[in-house]
Amino acid sequence: MNQSDIHFHLLGRRLGFPFARTSLAIALSAALPANSQTPYPTRAAEMVLYQSAASKVLEKVRSEAPGVMVEISVKVGDPVRKGQILGHTELDATKLQLDLAQRAMESKANVEAAQGQAEAWTVTREETEDAVHRRKTEESRLSWAVAMEKMYRANYDSQLEVENVQLVQYEYWKQQYEKRFLKAPVDGIISEVLVDLGKGVNYATHVFTIRNENLYIIPIPVSAAVAEAASAEGTIPVRSSDGKSVSKAKVDSVSDDPRQVGGKVLKLMIEASDFPSALRAKLMGMKFDVLLPEIAAQLE
Repeated sequence: MNQSDIHFHLLGRRLGFPFARTSLAIALSAALPANSQTPYPTRAAEMVLYQSAASKVLEKVRSEAPGVMVEISVKVGDPVRKGQILGHTELDATKLQLDLAQRAMESKANVEAAQGQAEAWTVTREETEDAVHRRKTEESRLSWAVAMEKMYRANYDSQLEVENVQLVQYEYWKQQYEKRFLKAPVDGIISEVLVDLGKGVNYATHVFTIRNENLYIIPIPVSAAVAEAASAEGTIPVRSSDGKSVSKAKVDSVSDDPRQVGGKVLKLMIEASDFPSALRAKLMGMKFDVLLPEIAAQLE
């Protein structure tokens, strides 16, 4: 076995695939949907290369909760930035629940009182033990102190559990509140506003459409470990299928792969302006080689 084969042997073992170079390529290919991405090993032992087609950014912004649109802050043609609030449904009822949950979560009076009582009875029990040891009090007094300590300690534990429940309730209402806001998932231009002010929306109602003529998406289905390693890089090297242009794609997001249990989908973004003018008109549908660097080292 030569040095290159040893490297691929190690890479295959770390990724959980068969050791052989050919088996590694087959195993990686089998993990991905047909006719989409094709991974294969490169000369560098720490790299696995995927091939995927680019598509122009056309993001549909959908509602995450039912409600009535009470504010739309953009119109067709407006430029928007990723994370910008585009509009929201009614907030009052959800905001009230969030405020109540926050107040309950931040109120520490019951927990602190229960903790103080439990600690006080611990001291009493210790003092009673010492008194019994010095024959200055009866054993029954110690039994009573132990029972009281257990009771107040149990009360403190129950208050801690209540506090945990309050935290869960707060996080729930916080999420419900945030779902009322529709935000831009990418930079771009508003090309559609499909719901009028005062109209109702359901879960997943298409409300806005965002286009960006300069941005292209490259989706890569990978394992969770590879997704984590790639995300840590921030940017990933990509190369046009003809091998003439090399750039870096930004890791925009990581989501669950609906076609593979435990799998992830890396959404990479490339900018057309990073490529020669003669190539920009051909980016739509063009296949790109995507190098996920130093995977073996990061998974070690």
